[in-house]
Amino acid sequence: MVVLNLKLDGVYGFSHFEINFTYPKKVVNSIIDDEHLEGRDRFRYKKAVILMGTNATGKTSLGRALLKIFSYINTGNPNHLLEMASENHANFEIDFVNNGFVLHRLAGVISKETDQVDLTYLSAEIEKTDFYEKCVDKLADHTAEVLKDARSLRNIIGEIHSRFAYPEIEPSLKLAGTNQKNLLKMLQAVIGTLDPTLKNISISRDLKDTFIIRRKNQEIIIQEGKLLNREVLSSGTAEGIDVALFLASMMSGQHSFYYCDEHFSYIQSDIEKMIFTLMMERVQNNEQLIFTTHNTDLLELNLPKHSFVFLRKEPEDGDYRVSAMSASDILKRNTDSVKCAMENDVFASLPDLSMLAELDLGWSHE
Repeated sequence: MVVLNLKLDGVYGFSHFEINFTYPKKVVNSIIDDEHLEGRDRFRYKKAVILMGTNATGKTSLGRALLKIFSYINTGNPNHLLEMASENHANFEIDFVNNGFVLHRLAGVISKETDQVDLTYLSAEIEKTDFYEKCVDKLADHTAEVLKDARSLRNIIGEIHSRFAYPEIEPSLKLAGTNQKNLLKMLQAVIGTLDPTLKNISISRDLKDTFIIRRKNQEIIIQEGKLLNREVLSSGTAEGIDVALFLASMMSGQHSFYYCDEHFSYIQSDIEKMIFTLMMERVQNNEQLIFTTHNTDLLELNLPKHSFVFLRKEPEDGDYRVSAMSASDILKRNTDSVKCAMENDVFASLPDLSMLAELDLGWSHE
């Protein structure tokens, strides 16, 4: 599963928003292998994306919108689309590839007033020499085929296998056999790094899909990929368990699209960089990882510049609008530093500190 382009308007507060996950030119000596569809070398897409931005720029909301769209495709339930509309009238458009060499475009106009969604579906075969823009020009309308019944869209596109991770939302993860042993190793490595007192981790003999972490007289339970008694752990260790489960999901091969949203608020920067590197190494052909963070140390990673995307909120016509900018849109030389550019606010993505700077701390006692 690969997302190529997304447009949102009136969805989770986005207004006339567009973000693109393709890139035009092959990168020489890139550390990310095969950033193109397997068997279609010219059909290039961003395989691993670090998404940055200040608070309230929509990093989490972007993931939620993708999750709702994928859920609709898999279930045919229009409530998933209705729930993401933040205005009475909203619309979205997404270009993606799932199984095979077909470019899909799903667009919808959402009306909260009537609780209706008007859908449009287009598709095009991806030929051997096609690149994304060329294939877009070939899109043909097949809306009638996907409106036959609730399952028609899924039957045409195929089921979308995705894994989303938010600090407050963790989907279940059922792993059997070898994958359970892989998860055990993952938990021991990640949690042991964050908290050396939590090295006693085992697979439960009595409970299905359950792991038990023992510390003195405490038992910490992970069942079907969910941490049950989170309150007994530090915030960093609890986040570490979530991260280990996300990594295990990538290793299991059950999914092909991954969205990891700010799971490292309480985790040291060097550990976050190491874990992101491990995640990136697990992304297979025709898969995609989007990783949101506030950690500017990740800008020092030796990734293609198109892998760094910044969300920024700027005033427009008396309101604020979020837009997306790739580092490669501005930085053209190999020697350009993404971190240096961000620190100098080249991407207009830093917070405005003027109100804090003007704050008078000489409080009046009158």
